[in-house]
Amino acid sequence: MVSSWSAVVSGALRDDTLAAVEAVIQDVTSAASGWGPAGLNDGQLGFALFFDMASRLTGGHQDEAMVRSLMRAMELFAHDRRKAPGLHGGLGGLGWTALHLASRHPELDVEELCTEVDEALETALRAAGPHSCDLQASLSGFGLYALKRLPHPAGQRLLELVVDRLAETAEPAQGGLSWPQPRPYWRLHGAEATFPRGLYTVGVAHGVPAALAILAAAHRLGLAREKTERLLRGGFGWLEHLAAPEGPPNFPHYLHGTERFTDERFAWCVGNPGITAVSWWAAHLWAEPTWEARALHWASQVAREALERPSTRHSNLCCGASGTALLFLRLFHATRLPVFEEAAVRWVRHTLALRRPGEGVGGFLFEQEPTRHMPVLHYGAAGTALALLAAASDLAPDWDAAFLFSLQLPSS
Repeated sequence: MVSSWSAVVSGALRDDTLAAVEAVIQDVTSAASGWGPAGLNDGQLGFALFFDMASRLTGGHQDEAMVRSLMRAMELFAHDRRKAPGLHGGLGGLGWTALHLASRHPELDVEELCTEVDEALETALRAAGPHSCDLQASLSGFGLYALKRLPHPAGQRLLELVVDRLAETAEPAQGGLSWPQPRPYWRLHGAEATFPRGLYTVGVAHGVPAALAILAAAHRLGLAREKTERLLRGGFGWLEHLAAPEGPPNFPHYLHGTERFTDERFAWCVGNPGITAVSWWAAHLWAEPTWEARALHWASQVAREALERPSTRHSNLCCGASGTALLFLRLFHATRLPVFEEAAVRWVRHTLALRRPGEGVGGFLFEQEPTRHMPVLHYGAAGTALALLAAASDLAPDWDAAFLFSLQLPSS
């Protein structure tokens, strides 16, 4: 896998892309200090990752802002009685971000903080549940923190517990194995939603691909090889059963029992770009040639679809054009297949077409509520800018592993 990073846009398009990034940096810098939430997806932890990348672009000018956001997040969590353990909105994200920043800024001493995170996640994993394969708030997110924590013994211990819980919650399904969502997760589909035949989620944010990614990493590290092999083969078999036999795989959003429900989104959180990209990263890390080739075929078909597909009205990382662009950008740098580069550039153009200079945050609006400024990482302009920066610079977006845009072992 090619490890070097370089821009995929040039000329006037690159100039426009970097101008958008610089406008977002200016506006996020102004907005961050008064922002309330602490989380990785919607608050100060996301700002810390954003300012770290912005500082690499500006020659260190945002280092103080990065430290302030990390410290502010720690203060907010210290006063949060609930202290959710999840990756994107809880302590798992605090630990992941602290470890990530400390790896580049050795002056940051985060060991005491991470020890507290270790204990909180171990408590959650040893609890009776219910446990979901969810990336944002449950097992797959805990797994990403555990991988980041390695080679510390706590990382090994947590990863073993995640694999155990995934093994306990897997159940037979058509084609192989799947992971049903426990009842509390039914609310994602509406307060009154019920799924008496079981809810099975296929998208990245809450579903099976993220679990396969964590299992693949554990397998590659030599952890519970027989168990992880069985779960990987079962999970990939289920995905293959869901995929269309010809053309783009057209995975559903979720299943109620065996009944499929689709969604129009073509994005990271829901839709074929996220599902196929994360499936490829899982198969690649697993190093199982048949499944890696199959996942690459799925992703290539989706990239070809992306060359013809119209843009979304959203620009953000989660369900918008910049997230779709980053998925293809990562696949291009990993495989060097031209179709992924072409798709990435097209969706960078889609992202820039949504910009309205002088409005929102750096010209990017929060589509659900255009009058509300949304500077945050996952749902707002900060993440959009970092995806654009990855397309227009030689700065690899290593922050994106927190959302499974990429997946590499700790030693990589």
